[in-house]
Amino acid sequence: MNEPRSFLHPRARLLISAAIAAFGVSALVGAWAQSSEPPERNPVAEEFPNQYFPKNLPSPELAEAFPKNWPTYAANAGRNAAFSLPASAPKALRDGVSWAFAGAGAVPLDGPPMAGNFKTTAYTVGMPVGVSVVGGVVYVGDDNGYTYALNAIDGKLIWAFYGWNMTMSNPLVADDKVFVSTGNPYFNFANTMKYVRGERPTRGPGLNTIFALDQKSGKEIWAFHTPGEAMPTPLLDGKFLYAGTGDGHIYKLAADTGALVWKTDTVSFFSMSSPVGGDGRLFVGGTKPNFFYAIDEDSGNIAWKVEIPDVVPTGVGDCTPAYADGVVIDEVTVKSDSKDHPVANVLLALDAKDGHILWQDRLPDGPIPPAMKTATPVIVDGVVYEGSPVSGDYFAVDLKTGRELWRLPLRSQMRAGAAIHDGIAYLPHGSGDIAAIRASDGAVLGVKHVGGAFGPSSPVIVGGTLYISNIFGWVNAIPVADIQNSRKAAAQ
Repeated sequence: MNEPRSFLHPRARLLISAAIAAFGVSALVGAWAQSSEPPERNPVAEEFPNQYFPKNLPSPELAEAFPKNWPTYAANAGRNAAFSLPASAPKALRDGVSWAFAGAGAVPLDGPPMAGNFKTTAYTVGMPVGVSVVGGVVYVGDDNGYTYALNAIDGKLIWAFYGWNMTMSNPLVADDKVFVSTGNPYFNFANTMKYVRGERPTRGPGLNTIFALDQKSGKEIWAFHTPGEAMPTPLLDGKFLYAGTGDGHIYKLAADTGALVWKTDTVSFFSMSSPVGGDGRLFVGGTKPNFFYAIDEDSGNIAWKVEIPDVVPTGVGDCTPAYADGVVIDEVTVKSDSKDHPVANVLLALDAKDGHILWQDRLPDGPIPPAMKTATPVIVDGVVYEGSPVSGDYFAVDLKTGRELWRLPLRSQMRAGAAIHDGIAYLPHGSGDIAAIRASDGAVLGVKHVGGAFGPSSPVIVGGTLYISNIFGWVNAIPVADIQNSRKAAAQ
């Protein structure tokens, strides 16, 4: 006897199953019934349903205690996504909440990766880049094509939007809109051959899009399609959105309508380098050719560019730079002369005015990392905190001079930036560990094992809670006290 056929896409069925597991059938049906009036039947929309559960929205009183907007990767130019709560905030928020959300197709955190391969897992169901937390809601993109909005208090699903391609960016939030960019890290055959021949390629086959969504419901407001991937997190500055893409352009769009204001051809394509803003310019690293760029926000003109020699693919296009006090910090991976340790990370400080290198710190040589070859720098109070995916060390360096203040040999892969709060750096690394590191001297205070694995997913701290995504397809909310008190480690 034939089984009844389901017309839902497998990912949609997984998402609905996850919702039923989390809320129960009656809750799911009730939430569905509370959504807006059903539109005319659309088979395509039914294949990839966008979902909205308004009863899971946080109360206005709780939402008021959280950040109000999210204009750039990790919320600010220094890339430190850490926020204190007012004394009037509920004690539960100040102490920290705990929950876990599994996206569609998520792999168990204590299990092996899909097909035994971490990259396959990350590029299929992973949430590799991190979350945004605004108004009591956690927003996160998933490489299975979805963007989720979750209640920051209990992790319940508020809405899910399907974007037809991988989402490897922080959702940006402002003026009742959520901005989501999509794309994938691949070259089709024709562009692979162009790359091999030294010609100009376009990275990112498929539907590459920058979306504006309604913040409350996740409903699409506008969409802007680009020839190449739009994977890096854009920059939202005032009324405009700036995005670098896999077709070698920087785009400036009107945030309210998605209308194109200008586009600048840099030739270099942008891999995972999310632009940072400062002094009316945006700063970003591109690949092939390997240049670091300063772009004027008003005109789109290239103010300056610096070539970085001897870099390995994807050059300077993978690192998301940080900015503070007229200094831009970036990390690149360069070739070494050692057969056994063929690459090294180099930390660069560039003058934002003219791009000249203020200082550079070559970190220890090591093996080629399996995926992302750079980590995200974080700047707090004149100190740069940065990890080396090559050597597995974590560093604190003086912003102005480049003088190394301390070095912590974690001997572990790290690609994310830390969230630094109340003098402690919370750093995801290795196979699902989060270390609590004293920012003054690099002493390890505790290490909590979450499981799965972390990509360049910088954590977010709001009050007593750390929020983080995982390449196994999960979002976790963890009280920061639990990290400090887990597996107490001896001071380094």
